[in-house]
Amino acid sequence: ENSYANGFGQSVGRGLAFVSGMLPTSLGETLIVLLALWLLFVGGRGAWYVGWRKRRALNAVACGGLHLGALGLVILALFYVFWGLNYFRAPLVERQDWQQYAENGKPDEETELLYENCKELVAATNANYLAATGSEDYGSPSQFAGQVTVLDGEIDIGYERVQSELKLDESFAASRGHAKPVAASDLMNYLQISGFYFPWTGEANYNRLQPGCSIPFVIAHEKAHQRCITSEDEANFFGFLACTRSDDAYARYSGYLFAQRQLLGELFKQDPERAKELLELRYPGVQRDVDNLRAYWQRFDQGVAGEVGKASHAVNDVYLKTNGVRGGVESYQLSAKLLIVYAKKRGTLIWKQED
Repeated sequence: ENSYANGFGQSVGRGLAFVSGMLPTSLGETLIVLLALWLLFVGGRGAWYVGWRKRRALNAVACGGLHLGALGLVILALFYVFWGLNYFRAPLVERQDWQQYAENGKPDEETELLYENCKELVAATNANYLAATGSEDYGSPSQFAGQVTVLDGEIDIGYERVQSELKLDESFAASRGHAKPVAASDLMNYLQISGFYFPWTGEANYNRLQPGCSIPFVIAHEKAHQRCITSEDEANFFGFLACTRSDDAYARYSGYLFAQRQLLGELFKQDPERAKELLELRYPGVQRDVDNLRAYWQRFDQGVAGEVGKASHAVNDVYLKTNGVRGGVESYQLSAKLLIVYAKKRGTLIWKQED
């Protein structure tokens, strides 16, 4: 925790982000393309030698396997040196000594607490939608009106406040460079990926084609990974905090919308009638954004795209479980628990400047 997560790991991540941040485009995306082209070239060359009987097939496969294995080991070693060791950190609840708030109370009391927080989140989401768009219904799915690089800077300000609020190591507040839009976002759509962190370059990358209401939160989520947060539920939690502690109304709206949807999902399991009542309180524009967001990703659940998405989720599930993340891809939803834990500790999830 002290030597790596708040020491060497932070320094390496910041250094990589500083170097890669000199480029306006994603260096990580470029490296992935170059690696794929190199593998195709090497494989094609080997096939050519075998086809012209200049090399035996068994020899070509064996040598290719050895080279590929060596390359894989180097990439894996760099992964753990640069970032991957953070998977072995204690959970956030333990790091922050929040165990008493993580204990479940009486079912009725827990449901009431969930309901009250959902009610506050619906109101906060509405208020920030109004502040960002100037109306209760923008008339079309909302988008961030300014430059994304400016939004990125506002999220960094949010992280400065998160560091102070949670009394985290000072390195947590330092900027890591702006998040990068991915040129191959069409491919990310089919893989059903909204963003990813590339630890070999220290870059936060996001799908530029996804609905605007989710982009600030996705950027904040990936920028949590830049700060040595590996667990997806913790990255969701920190992404929510950074967005809602921002001075930008649209960033706050995106963060509150994420938390509202997560906690309302939990409330529907426990008290569907009151959950439906809260849905009725959403501004029409907020509901439009939710409907658009759902419809956008549902397009990639059908046919070949759906199979590609399932394969992508399966790979991510194996990756997370291999690195000790219980539940695999299900861990994305566990941030609802962290939100409730923090609400118990603080009394509310709603942040005001004077806090």
